[in-house]
Amino acid sequence: MRSLSEWFGSGLKIKRWLFLVLIGTFVLSYGFANLKLANQLDVHSILVTAILFAIGIFGIVTGFIMTQRRILQAVAESNIPSNTKNLNLKRLLFDKKTLDKSIKVVVIGQGDGMSSLLNGMKLFSNNITAIVSTFEDGEDKEFEISEVKRAMISLAENDKKELEKFMNYKTRYGIDVGSLILESMMEMHENNLSKAVLNTSNVIAMSGKVVPATIDNVSIGAVLSDNTRAHGKYEIIEKTRQKKLPIEKIFLVPERCAPAPNVIKSIKEADLIIIGPGSLYVGILPILLIREIADEIKKSKATKIFISNIMTEIGQTDNYSLSDYINVLHEHAGKGIIDYCIASDSDIMPEYLRKYNKKGADLIDIDKAKVKETGTKLIVRDLTVIGEDGKIRHDSIKLAKEIVDIMCQNMDLSADKQALEYYNIKNRLKRLRRKKKSVLLRDVKVISKKTKK
Repeated sequence: MRSLSEWFGSGLKIKRWLFLVLIGTFVLSYGFANLKLANQLDVHSILVTAILFAIGIFGIVTGFIMTQRRILQAVAESNIPSNTKNLNLKRLLFDKKTLDKSIKVVVIGQGDGMSSLLNGMKLFSNNITAIVSTFEDGEDKEFEISEVKRAMISLAENDKKELEKFMNYKTRYGIDVGSLILESMMEMHENNLSKAVLNTSNVIAMSGKVVPATIDNVSIGAVLSDNTRAHGKYEIIEKTRQKKLPIEKIFLVPERCAPAPNVIKSIKEADLIIIGPGSLYVGILPILLIREIADEIKKSKATKIFISNIMTEIGQTDNYSLSDYINVLHEHAGKGIIDYCIASDSDIMPEYLRKYNKKGADLIDIDKAKVKETGTKLIVRDLTVIGEDGKIRHDSIKLAKEIVDIMCQNMDLSADKQALEYYNIKNRLKRLRRKKKSVLLRDVKVISKKTKK
């Protein structure tokens, strides 16, 4: 009885609708009594009875519907950020159900590029697995867990900006909160990074999951064009910048290591596998050098897409064209690792490009003819956006829409499951386009008002 009475507490806004059901029941009962007690059925009696019936039924039906709606809304409100405006219960429930049953996506990437991609892809699926680089770099654990932290923030369902502030907030001891949480989780689970990531993911509500590529003690090494060797991510970056020599080969130390639990399972179940964007040599390739991961990707019937970086990397991919990136992928991981390549070709204001040019970076040359020779299908679109920090990045939503369009083209519509996914995804694409149009129209109105003033 006590648990039942709690539903009638203040704040839930249920009592008013239950009261309406009670009033409706009373009016309907009165209508029946009036009909039964009437000596003769004249026009007036029939009209009064009909009105009472209508009012009573309306009150009961409306009260029941609104009570159920309010209960569902209360449950929904308890699971979304408090600052969410204009809650559409029907759309929220539909989207949740659709996204939970949507395509299974595996993303292999690194850095800001991967973050942008994940921000867009979570609009289309809750079944995203981000495989991140966790290779050791000497005694510095920050390199090991930084990518995990970044991916978690990108997939977060709650207020991403606030979570990012919290996770990157540095304590008075100079340690950021995110790293502290992950390191504490690792200590709690006997330095098992996979378990630490899983448990942290459960604490942070995410549209998918983050898994380390391996939990073995593995680092990366590189051979430069002058046969100089570098060991560890930091040393590779420093030596390539100092010597200004290209990397000939990247390798793992030790050469063989096992994928982390659930990595292979995620790849086997994937409908879509995305490689990039991210640092080619120190972010993406080390993951693909784990033989079981590369072999499983090549065997997979999933749609395999490589997302090209927008800019070259200082010291590592200087003067690289797009075909160079693809050839390096093939040399290290083997052919069949990708089917499509998406590249961004945008008009970028010179003032932003100059900032990169001064440091030695430049736009990647999209050599279409040579890319065709690699056997990769090339998609070139305007996908670039300038971030608030002035950095050149992929537009999250534009990129996700291009990926989803490719995915839809490859779906087998004769299969019931894929046909349903196809139509759900297409509907979401239409809604996003309508939403973008409405935002553009709103901005135009604001600009026109300012101009008039």
